[in-house]
Amino acid sequence: MTPETRLWINGAYVPSISGTTFPVENPSTQTKAADVFEALEADVEAAVVAAEAAQPAWEEVAAYERAMILQRAAQLLRDNAEELAGLDAICMGMPVSRGVLGIANAAKSLDHFAGLAMFTHGESSLNTPGFLNLTVRQPFGVVAGIVPWNVPIGMLCWKVGPAIVSGNAIILKTSEKSPLSGLRIGALFKEAGVPDGIVNIISGAGTTGKLLSEHMRIRKIAFTGSAHSGKLVQQAAAASNLKNVTLELGGKSPLLIFEDAIVADAVAAATLSISYNSGQICMASTRIYVHESLHDEFVKAFQAAYTGQSIMGDPLDRKTTQGPMADAIQQKTVLEYIELGKKEGTVLVGGKAPSGVKGYFVEPTIFTGVADSSRINKEEVFGPVVIVHTFKTEAEAVQRANDTQYGLYASLFTRDVSRAIRVGKKLEAGAVGINCTSPTIAPDMPFGGYKASGLGRELGSQALGNWLEVKSLFIKI
Repeated sequence: MTPETRLWINGAYVPSISGTTFPVENPSTQTKAADVFEALEADVEAAVVAAEAAQPAWEEVAAYERAMILQRAAQLLRDNAEELAGLDAICMGMPVSRGVLGIANAAKSLDHFAGLAMFTHGESSLNTPGFLNLTVRQPFGVVAGIVPWNVPIGMLCWKVGPAIVSGNAIILKTSEKSPLSGLRIGALFKEAGVPDGIVNIISGAGTTGKLLSEHMRIRKIAFTGSAHSGKLVQQAAAASNLKNVTLELGGKSPLLIFEDAIVADAVAAATLSISYNSGQICMASTRIYVHESLHDEFVKAFQAAYTGQSIMGDPLDRKTTQGPMADAIQQKTVLEYIELGKKEGTVLVGGKAPSGVKGYFVEPTIFTGVADSSRINKEEVFGPVVIVHTFKTEAEAVQRANDTQYGLYASLFTRDVSRAIRVGKKLEAGAVGINCTSPTIAPDMPFGGYKASGLGRELGSQALGNWLEVKSLFIKI
């Protein structure tokens, strides 16, 4: 099947007005996967105009009807999971064996948002004599979302789902590295019953994102990506119309393994966390702190498990478990961090691109002996690279775990319930896994970061609140 490369605006696929395209490369074959139309200023404006025209009528549709449409969209994701996973495989390298699981989770999130639609209520008050005062929650109108290249379908659903079930119309920008699945999903939303103009999906790089961030008639924007890009989105939003902003940014997630932990469980969880999407995930456990009494046992088992699960190859092959880096730039970045790490610590395994394998692959890599202050321990590498440290005391472990600008995810393994709760409270992260680690999340629990890992929360019982304004009504009686 030839992938769709046009923009999805006002319920139809259209080429960009300028005709400008950009190439998308298959990172496993290093060949061109597609030429995709790039949305420039005129295309963004066309999407905004379509959204403005469609949104007022959509807001008046009963909440349960909007919810039913979203549930149909969730089922269509499930029905087309193989195709969508294949599109991500050829443009950013996620193995289809992992991709279909991610799509199943994305569909669950849409079902969750649909379930919240009927429970978006205001408040009432009789506290002021002679008045009945009310609050109502209303959609912003025209909103925007920008999603990253590493989990394109999941992040699209986290933005489009709550936005439209709340009554908004959205313009969603895919990443220039992985636009194909998002463009295909546009037609699935229409098939589910979403009216034309309510979901618009466009492609482009940072220039397109800037056009959305600074557009004067877009009232809210949600962004997932790097901390650097998130700051640019927030700056553009503030400099234009002070639009509402939600940010889910990077991470440098710590995993603490205490002396009473079940080592086999910790090894399995740590392996999944760093191997999922070849380490190209913001909440990957990339800093592991192991109690000194367990260090040798853990490292031996972890090294065997991490390298043993890695089957590099064509992401379209169901047997492949480790895909390539998303492109040449990402591979180069990861390898440069590895070279920095070699100057400061010891490589236990990996530490290079594999020989004799075509594509932008990097071997599973484990470092030890790296200082907490080193760049590879401080900065987000976004690849299959993990650092193992040792610690002596609980206080030391918590202090070192929190010694980062990020705070997206943290986790710990212990059989002591009191310690689990005590340490969980002290870890500076928006999500904490206890006897589990990332990518463990749940649609009914909020997700977002402390510190430089973002602003606001997605998912959870209040997920629709990000996409609604609160209005107070004062009624004299």
